[in-house]
Amino acid sequence: MELTNEQRTALKGKGYITMKDGLHFSCRVVISAGKISALQAQKITEICQSYGKGYFTITHRSNVQIPWVQYEDLDNVAKSLEEAGLSIGGTGPRVRPAHNCKGPACRFHLYDTEAAAQQMNERFYKGYYDVKLPSKFRIQLSGCPNNCAKTQLGCVSLQGRRPNQVAVLIGGMSGRNTIVGKEIAGLYSIPEAMDMIETALQFYKENGLPGERFAKMVDRVGFENVEKALLGN
Repeated sequence: MELTNEQRTALKGKGYITMKDGLHFSCRVVISAGKISALQAQKITEICQSYGKGYFTITHRSNVQIPWVQYEDLDNVAKSLEEAGLSIGGTGPRVRPAHNCKGPACRFHLYDTEAAAQQMNERFYKGYYDVKLPSKFRIQLSGCPNNCAKTQLGCVSLQGRRPNQVAVLIGGMSGRNTIVGKEIAGLYSIPEAMDMIETALQFYKENGLPGERFAKMVDRVGFENVEKALLGN
């Protein structure tokens, strides 16, 4: 079946990415907080064997990608993943699943990044899934100043500084062009930081230009102005 560019773009927005041969797709599987159960891993393995080439890859944001899936099998893959509580997604001009470090599995953690990421995925990834933003919006969480999740490169990021107290950084971006984010004054609890993320999303939705990354908007509008909006003054 020959697909139009519009159909391929729509599929990409749902997590089905056209491969270079133009015939197969990579299916992006969302792994919330980077944590996957043995049963879920087994289901992904079965899907790869049935519909792909027997392997999957791990993305740099700790999601799973199943390559070499034919268009006719996309629905079957999605249904099989649903049986294990998994879904396709994590693409398009919307909030992406939060990217976090190991958190409680690491002796240096100052707050539970796994729990925080799961809360943010419910509130922002799922809660804002149908909200079209100017471009992708990435949240990154590091449990301590070791900064394994590279918080300086997220749209809005949290970095543990004291027990259950985080620094909030905004305006970072990686890719073809790299922009290092800046830190907002003060330290905040996780609920306070989550409210700041929601304010950042609203500000981005209202002030971002079509296709403009959050970091580019911060640069254009001015860090101080975005900081004031997030601090409520």
